[in-house]
Amino acid sequence: MRARRIIVVAVLVAGLVTALCWQRRAAVSEPPAIPFPAPAADARQRIEQRLVEAPAFRNDVLFLLAATLRDRCQPAQAGLLARMANRAALPVLAAVSEVTRQDPALDRPIYQYIQHRADGLRCGQPLQMPLGAGRNMQVDIEQYARTFPDSYFDPQRSSEPRDFAGLSLQQRAGNACNSVVYSVLPLGGTDWRCSGLRANARARVRGLCEDELRRQHGGTGGELDMAVGQGMQAAVVAAMAALPDDCR
Repeated sequence: MRARRIIVVAVLVAGLVTALCWQRRAAVSEPPAIPFPAPAADARQRIEQRLVEAPAFRNDVLFLLAATLRDRCQPAQAGLLARMANRAALPVLAAVSEVTRQDPALDRPIYQYIQHRADGLRCGQPLQMPLGAGRNMQVDIEQYARTFPDSYFDPQRSSEPRDFAGLSLQQRAGNACNSVVYSVLPLGGTDWRCSGLRANARARVRGLCEDELRRQHGGTGGELDMAVGQGMQAAVVAAMAALPDDCR
């Protein structure tokens, strides 16, 4: 229980810090007249080769591009993708960090690449990500946001996550119960047999959390406290136990 408390607090603090950073970046709602300088040609080539070879790195760069572009084009929703990424405990920047560990000279060029590409895109224009052999993946940013956080692992996903029941990205990112939902049922994995069961379980755990918030505090706003966690612990354990072993 003590470890769970530490994890929940760490996630909430990280989410607040990240959201504030992204909001600060979004203070200017229009792109600069002169795009941010591109990285050197050799660095760009190495970055794009990594994008082709490492899907996890591509997921990270795509997320950073989408968040940067949305903060400019949708200033009223600045920081929402970053906040939801923290709610969902996504491994954002882990793959970027691994690439810069292997090739430290790419540290600054990666962020130059992201900013330069974001500055060069018009609002509503799809992102093109290299896949190798002359192929590109085309990603619609608003579709990516509608289907986030699942779209982090599946950038061309067209259907909204079924466990969200039509809630907007702003509602999803603002729901403190999602920090619990994804700590017990993290995203990832490709087993289609479990995807529906896990989506239903996420909706169930979120409902348990919201019910406990209402019981203790009269509403679902605000962040969680340990009394809420303790109150719903037994019900969450039971909901998880109902899943097949392979899907937990």
